[in-house]
Amino acid sequence: MSGTPRHDQRSMKRLLEANGWTETLGGKHVVKMTKPGHRPITLPHDKGGGGYPVGLTIAIMRQAGLRGGDG
Repeated sequence: MSGTPRHDQRSMKRLLEANGWTETLGGKHVVKMTKPGHRPITLPHDKGGGGYPVGLTIAIMRQAGLRGGDG
């Protein structure tokens, strides 16, 4: 897990957009990303300012199809 970079909402949004995801209407502090043929992904606001926890980063990347199921 140490090889996984820490992402915040902005950097994760850029990563997903580079892989074909688009931002759609979200809430006040969340960003909703969509891509045809995939379930929408909600990116929460980074409350602490230090980036998402590693587990959340891996889960988002796995849901987006950017990371395999083996971790």
